[in-house]
Amino acid sequence: MALEGSRVVLGHQLRYHRRLSGMSLTTAAALLGKTKGHLSNVESGRDAPSWDIIAFYENNFHADGQLWAAYVEVQTGPRPPQRAPAADKPDYPIPGDASEFIADVTIPDGTLMPPLFIFEKTWRIKNSGTVPWIGRLLARDGAAAGYGVPHSPSHTPIPDTMPGEIVDISVAIRAQPLAGTSQARWKMVDKNGWKYFPDRYEGGLLLTILVREGAPTPDLRRWA
Repeated sequence: MALEGSRVVLGHQLRYHRRLSGMSLTTAAALLGKTKGHLSNVESGRDAPSWDIIAFYENNFHADGQLWAAYVEVQTGPRPPQRAPAADKPDYPIPGDASEFIADVTIPDGTLMPPLFIFEKTWRIKNSGTVPWIGRLLARDGAAAGYGVPHSPSHTPIPDTMPGEIVDISVAIRAQPLAGTSQARWKMVDKNGWKYFPDRYEGGLLLTILVREGAPTPDLRRWA
């Protein structure tokens, strides 16, 4: 499904669940801290929803993951093309290409949260090399969903970043339903899925969370 079509479908689902609950658009917008006009545009598919809107609708209107699944499809967008044959593998890493981890901006490793909690994880990294980052993606390393692992889009665009610049990369995530500690990793790839640093940064960008039934809502402030 095209990105625009997926967004319209998601918007209609949001509107359906809100109306089914009996909450007005005005009330929902006020509780979210959004304008009524923006929320109306989200529900019509004209504006893209943010992760906190999805979390609000999921938690307040008992959508049972339907809205989250549709949101992940919108975030991921059209599937990347099939990987080229191995013979056409690009010669990565590119000379002069380098990355430096700066900080976990949100959700420090080991954060405790309830099952199925929706949040946004942000990392801060630096283009410490001499090669511009244009059109790059952050790809989930391994399964992007499961009962024991956090659920996220499989691919998230990385803002274009020039050498020497620092960039914040954010991924919308839903905690796994099963209690326990889980980890998820992401790596920088091109549009065909080839890793830019196949021999470096083996750990990639890492998220570690602890899920426990009845756990309090975690602090979502930016720490860096």
